[in-house]
Amino acid sequence: MIPRLGILLAVLFSPTLLACDCLWQGAFSEVHGNADLLAQVEITARKGNSADLNLVQTFAGKEHNTRIRLWADSGALCRPNIDEFPVGSQWVMALQRIEQPPDDAFNPFKPNISFGRKGDYYLSSCGVNWLPVKSGRVSGNILSATRWQYLDPKKTPVILPLFIDWLSGNIDDATLAEAARPQAQSRQLLNDTKMFLWQLERERREAE
Repeated sequence: MIPRLGILLAVLFSPTLLACDCLWQGAFSEVHGNADLLAQVEITARKGNSADLNLVQTFAGKEHNTRIRLWADSGALCRPNIDEFPVGSQWVMALQRIEQPPDDAFNPFKPNISFGRKGDYYLSSCGVNWLPVKSGRVSGNILSATRWQYLDPKKTPVILPLFIDWLSGNIDDATLAEAARPQAQSRQLLNDTKMFLWQLERERREAE
């Protein structure tokens, strides 16, 4: 009876069965510096709790392959659900590389659900580690985020070139925050025009 009880307790308190519990790490600005790979990606396929990603452009980290695999939540991991990433969607992701999968990383009874393989990647849901990209704009809580808030619909998406300049340190947080402030439609159009002209001028100076 005692050995059976020990086995039962070991199963109940297995790390793979415990619910996710982590401290909130904050907005994208607070977490992206810890990423093994920071990149703009496109979701090309999904199966089980994994997705294949094409690297559109890399901002930090090294990856020789242009196609990588992302592993999402399997039911007890501090990762987002794979359903959040539809095929064809694009994202800026602060990815962590899987270096040492646990012994029980692969379940033969559920081959489509896995912790992930060595060399693949995952996202932590303990902070804003992913930002949606749509029509050349980046949304999400880039600079500030209340606990467990990944996307604030009140914030205005910022154009991708401006976001990349912020990542590169060419503009400060205040400039990016101003671009993301909620704006009326007319002000939004004016802001878009200014940003477009600003980008053209920047590209002209770089070409000289």
